Amino acid sequence: MNYTLAGIPMKNYLVASSSPLTESVERLICCKEAHFSAAILKSCANYKRIGRGYGRKIVYVKNGYYADASFENEILTLNEGIELFQNAHSLIRDDMLLIPSVSALSLEAKEWINSCKQFEKLGAKVIQLDFFYLGTLKHNDEFYQLLKILLSTLKKHLDCMVMPKLNLKFEPNKICKTLKDSGISYVSLLDSIRENPDKKYNLHPDNTSYFGPKQLPLTLEYLKAAKKHGLFVCAGGGIAKREDVEVLIQNGADMIQVASYVLNRGYSFTKDLLPDTVDYDFHNPILKHNPWCDSQRPGDCEHCGACAPHILP
Repeated sequence: MNYTLAGIPMKNYLVASSSPLTESVERLICCKEAHFSAAILKSCANYKRIGRGYGRKIVYVKNGYYADASFENEILTLNEGIELFQNAHSLIRDDMLLIPSVSALSLEAKEWINSCKQFEKLGAKVIQLDFFYLGTLKHNDEFYQLLKILLSTLKKHLDCMVMPKLNLKFEPNKICKTLKDSGISYVSLLDSIRENPDKKYNLHPDNTSYFGPKQLPLTLEYLKAAKKHGLFVCAGGGIAKREDVEVLIQNGADMIQVASYVLNRGYSFTKDLLPDTVDYDFHNPILKHNPWCDSQRPGDCEHCGACAPHILP
């Protein structure tokens, strides 16, 4: 079967989601060696850090894990995002499609256009629009009208493909219809689920997200709505085994994006998610790199909990 993304031929259907997997050049090279056909870079936004953020904390639970991090820790600045794209592109070239991910805290077009244009000038063919931080806005009729204006404006000012990323906060059918009515053809699914975990975990209730199998039914709900409105879908969220990939493809997913499955196991485990007919070499020592970070010395460790022993979902 042939796979394409924004009209670009892909070697397979597997895309690395915007995540710790894609927040450094070193880990993007690992993604390439793990045979991802594309990688969505860690999201960036046009802001300046003021030093009030806190670091990442991971807590594993029975079915998945919680991730807690402040906006300043989780979102790259625009300059950092541009530097990451440039440096990675100089090494990876055409071996893996690099997709910048742009975020903002409002629906004001000016908050998005400048960032997207800078990546477009650098050669980005597809840009993901990370709507995760719009989840705090009330999704009433005014919201959807403003969103339609934003997307229509972006389509007018950009030549590259834009691909909004959705999350639990949206009503699937309504948001997918809004995308279609705004001239959008591509959509990315599914961001993490915001949850308020048990206080015993000592996590921030407003900044904690769940990753794991509970996401899959939501991903399927969004996927079916997106296909109903004729959208191209890069689907992921809750994938715990090859059969989950097959279910998404059977329900119309055009590409499959993954992060948690590899973060929990290592880069070489992409082999579990690719078809048996694909003959790739997964013995490259580069694939032993820590998927969560690039720390090589114990003194560099932030003790976020990502490397703690855990039961795989």
